[in-house]
Order: sequence, then C-alpha cells, then structure tokens
Amino acid sequence: MDDAAFAWHPLATPEGKGWPDEATLRRYDRLPRHAEGRVSEDVWGLSRMSSSLYSRFRTDATEIRARWRLGLEQLAMWHMPNVAVSGLDLYGESEPGSWRWVGCAAASGFPEAENVLVTGLDPADRRYTVYFGLFNRLEDIEIGVPEGASFELVPADPTPPVVYYGTSIVHGAAASRPGMTLPAQLGRRLGRPVIGLGFSGRGKMEIELAELIGEIDAALWIVDCLPNMDADLVAERAVPFVQTLRARRPEGPIVLVEDRTWTGSWAKSSQAELSEAKRAAFRAGYEKLVADGTPDLHYVEGETLLGQDRDDTVDGSHPTDLGFLRMTDRLEAAVAPLLIKS
Repeated sequence: MDDAAFAWHPLATPEGKGWPDEATLRRYDRLPRHAEGRVSEDVWGLSRMSSSLYSRFRTDATEIRARWRLGLEQLAMWHMPNVAVSGLDLYGESEPGSWRWVGCAAASGFPEAENVLVTGLDPADRRYTVYFGLFNRLEDIEIGVPEGASFELVPADPTPPVVYYGTSIVHGAAASRPGMTLPAQLGRRLGRPVIGLGFSGRGKMEIELAELIGEIDAALWIVDCLPNMDADLVAERAVPFVQTLRARRPEGPIVLVEDRTWTGSWAKSSQAELSEAKRAAFRAGYEKLVADGTPDLHYVEGETLLGQDRDDTVDGSHPTDLGFLRMTDRLEAAVAPLLIKS
C-alpha cells in the first residue's frame, strides 16, 4: 500500500478501559497488572484481548487508513470473520451524539496489518470512533490521513461508565464486526462509555472479579454470567459476588441479567431444563439479596433477550448482529431509566 502521501498519527489511551495505562502491563489490556495471579490464567489471557476498546479522533480527511500490530496469529474463527476478530470498525458522528457506521478493515497479515478503513468521503470535519478487534491482542495502532488533512485526538469522555461483566457474548461472539457488540451498541445508545469485561467461556462470578470491577468508579454495573455456569455454581457464587461488589461500591445500580434462551431449546428439552434451573437459582439469589436489604439491585429476565423467531444466533448460543441488536434493545430499556435516576 502506497503511504507516501499520508501522515500517520498514534492514538491515545483507549476508551472503554477501566484502569489507566500506568495500572496495566499493556495499553490495550482490559484488566490491571495486579489482576495477574489473582484471576485464572484463562481470564488473564482473555483480558489481554482488545474487545470493547475504542479510540476517537477528529479529521476532515476524505480517506482514512490504519496500520496496526497484533499479538495473536489467528486472525479469524469459524463463526467470526477477520474484521471482527482482528480488524477495525469505524463510526462517524453524523450529528452531535449520533454515531453511524462508515467503514471497516480486515487485518492484512500478522503481526503487522495495514488497510483502508474508508475512502471517498465527502469533505467534512467529523469526529470518528474506531473499535478494535475482539479476539486478538492489539499491540499498537496508527491512523493515516492524506497529507494536509486535519487530525486531532478527541479527549476521553468523562461521563461515568457502565461496567458490563460477562461471558463470550459480552466478549463479542459472534458479531460480524467490533462495533456490533453489546458494549459498543449500548455505549452509542446510552451516550457514555461501556467497559466490556467479557471473558469467553470464563465469566463465572469469581469473587476476584467482583473485587476488580468494584475498583472502577462506574455509574452502573451489569453482571451477565449465566451462560458459563450451571445451577449449582450460580447458587454458590451469585450472592457472595453481589455482596462483595456492593461492599466495594455501596451506591449505584447493579443489574443482574439472566442467560439468553438457547435458540434450539424448543426441540431440546435438556437445554430448556438447564436454563430453567440456572434461572431459578439466580432468581433465588436475587430475592435473598433484596430480602437482606441490598439496595439498588435489579433483575432482567432472559426469555426475551433474543427474538421469539429464534433466528438470531450463529450456533444456538452466540448472537449474530441481529441478536445483539435485539439484546441491546432489551438492555437499553432496562438500564437507561436507572442511569437517569442515579
């Protein structure tokens, strides 16, 4: 790719991150350095992926490019394309507070990648958000614009964030591109940062995660771990997890989210029974916490997170873009009023 007529600009600390750069080993890590050894090796490894992180900038360029360096050789998965796993997704601000898709770029190789995010833009000074790959480790990134085009970094949004802790679904499986995940869509809808702490296959309400997410000065916390747990584990961990988080953060809504319904469970009674058992254990824990006086605790049922047509997952479990859109609709309706009250 001919870069001769392009100026390249490094990006600042990403948004969607719960700790400052000095607290993490790498700029694009999602957990702080002191989490290493406290959380499992699997969670630690997954936390080094750039899921839910993004940066913002302003330019009047008619073409925007990117070059970035990756830490993992696998660029795609069977159910997720290169763009989602290792690429970039670009949104532009069409009017104040309204973000619309503009372009995306797949990783051209490993470890170094370079590609055009968008070309042929109408000349205009706009703000942009670039979302990073969901299941790879971003090591470094620069944005390229034509020589003479303006470019400046947008200061981080100071609005108190939402923290969203969960499983592979929160991690981003199986979005077609990074801007379609639950944290990304909710962030655009709510007009505030959403810190996505999804850990694929490893969202299991460990006490250590309650302590860690309690370190973040957030407006609201969402806990969405049932897809990775069975009923016994839910019964064992749900109440202590919330108690630990509430002890760390006495104020602010905590929202407990049931698991989505497996889309094939209408024909698999064992799947339906598993979900019913997990939900019953979760509901019992919620009711105990409320009875014990836990304040500002809220509950979202799982049956309506996905559509009744059941056409919105890639494999019966992980939502497609349609599934994520439907889940975002449901969660926005539950969360937005709580943020207004708080």
